[in-house]
Amino acid sequence: YAGFNLAGPKSRQLLKKLNCNIDLDAAAFPYLGVRQGVLEGISVRMLRVGFVGELGYEIHCPTKFGEDLWDLLMQAGGAFDLKPVGVEAQRLLRLEKGHIIVGQDTDGLTFPQEVGMAWALATKKPYFQGKRSIEIRAAQPLTRKLVGFTLPSCAPVPPECCLVIKDDLIVGRVTSAARSDACGSIIGLAYVHPDDAQPGADFIIKLEDGTLLKPQVQTLPFYDPQNKRQKM
Repeated sequence: YAGFNLAGPKSRQLLKKLNCNIDLDAAAFPYLGVRQGVLEGISVRMLRVGFVGELGYEIHCPTKFGEDLWDLLMQAGGAFDLKPVGVEAQRLLRLEKGHIIVGQDTDGLTFPQEVGMAWALATKKPYFQGKRSIEIRAAQPLTRKLVGFTLPSCAPVPPECCLVIKDDLIVGRVTSAARSDACGSIIGLAYVHPDDAQPGADFIIKLEDGTLLKPQVQTLPFYDPQNKRQKM
């Protein structure tokens, strides 16, 4: 299959310009919904997802039709100023929504409770892969927690893997950070000591040259906290 992520406040309008037998209205095709149908004669599976924080559709079709569907979308999108978006732009958009990237914001020792994703566990199932290990870790006190943080726009952007320090001890690291025009500040994700994980708390990041930054923990997501834009 070929896949496309069509996102933005006019993405529904764009799709409605095409010959599509899927009802795209919000009530018929809500956020996190999945629909199968035909788009311009091509069999597709659509998902209403919001990785970048805007109204969006993930569209999958058989590989042999991928180039044709791309051309159709780009042609129809001319009236809406549609443009391809690179991976770095996508990484910033997902960070504004507080969405983690597995392997970047997590490591081989990360478990769900550290990153606020215990809700994703299938706790009603008698067994799932890793269940015993997660239960053992969850029964122990947290030693770190992934949080969102902000710094003033005038501050340096801390590179990924900069150390988080508490009482001269290493307690965590920065996993993602970038300057966000939409949020008007530097935003990021970092592992901190559990005592410093509450919104409004300060913690210390140590840069490679020894400079100390004092970011503030923020509630996630940074952008559109009510998720109104992706559910429109």
